[in-house]
Amino acid sequence: MRKFLIILFVLIIPLQGYSQYYENKEKAKEETSLRDKLYFGGYLGLQFGTYTLIDISPLVGYKITPKFHAGLRFTYQYSKTEYYGSSYESSSYGGSVFSRFYIFKGLYAQAEAEYLNIEYLDQNLQKTRMWIDSYYIGGGYFQPFGKRGGMYFTVLWNLNQNQYSPYENPVMRVGFTF
Repeated sequence: MRKFLIILFVLIIPLQGYSQYYENKEKAKEETSLRDKLYFGGYLGLQFGTYTLIDISPLVGYKITPKFHAGLRFTYQYSKTEYYGSSYESSSYGGSVFSRFYIFKGLYAQAEAEYLNIEYLDQNLQKTRMWIDSYYIGGGYFQPFGKRGGMYFTVLWNLNQNQYSPYENPVMRVGFTF
């Protein structure tokens, strides 16, 4: 009986070790699943008065490595300007591709290429649309809260700013991810 218990004990210990190895391997797979690497968020900009702006910009990001993220941001903007009893309304839409490299804790460097289709008044005061490309470089800080969410503060500089650029340098953004 004692030999049987020793043999059983010798056989069970490696099985338990293999079971722990298998559980850790499964846990590692779960932590690197697509769901864990994807994040969603964006920002909402609102301004009201003689100049009204509504900006809706959702984003989806992917954690390529824990320190390097890339993603897409989509943008829709509505603006209305009132001056001397008349008003001008326009809308813009487009998107951008961005990458972030986390340098230290929540600090990151960011590069972004944005393409917006804007509406403007031409020389004949007719509404005209055109595509504007902007290339941003800058950085920011990410403040996590909860297991997956957080808030980010970004300051970017448009390297391609011209008379049609939709924003003045520097471009500051505050957004959320979940």
